[in-house]
Order: sequence, then C-alpha cells, then structure tokens
Amino acid sequence: MVRLKPPIHIAEEKLTRYLLTPLPTNDKSTYLKLAGYTLDNWPVLARDLLLLAETEPATLEDVTEYGDSFSIVSTLTGPNERQLRVKTIWMREISTGLTKFITLYPPR
Repeated sequence: MVRLKPPIHIAEEKLTRYLLTPLPTNDKSTYLKLAGYTLDNWPVLARDLLLLAETEPATLEDVTEYGDSFSIVSTLTGPNERQLRVKTIWMREISTGLTKFITLYPPR
C-alpha cells in the first residue's frame, strides 16, 4: 500500500459528463445518486474524491509506459449522509507528474 502523490487532478468533465450523467451502459450515476451526488452538486463529489485520494492507502494495479495506475477501495459519505463503498482508479502520469482520477465503481 502506498499514498498517492500530489498534485492530484480530478477533471470536472469526468464527473459531469461521465460519472453523474445517466448512460446506457456502465452507468454510475444511479449508484452515486443513492448517496445524494448529482450534477447539481458535482463539486461535493470532487471534494470527497480528493479527500479520499489524500488520506486513503492505494494499491498499485499496473505499470505502463504512460504511468502507474492505482486503486483505492474505501467509503464515500454523500451529501445525504449515506455511505457508499467505492473502488476508485487513479493514474500517475509519467509525462506530467500529475495523479489523475480515472473512474470509480462499486467494489466487487
């Protein structure tokens, strides 16, 4: 287990156009809505994901020519106080040095 290194970046579009938008396949918005995360409060999800990245231990998942990918399995407490178990994926890019949020989903 390791800690993710700053700087950590979470793209607004990743939340607003992917995670919190209903999609015909691989929809994650329904799961996140259970805890009160919606398009209207996407900055709350961004804040909660950043806190998770800064405080929870990560597991190295893969090493590629573009960077190292990591996962964090933890709990998010949403705006309505409901807790969701999530697995988040992050990548530390070699070219930029940024740790970027990739996705999340319920852990199996």
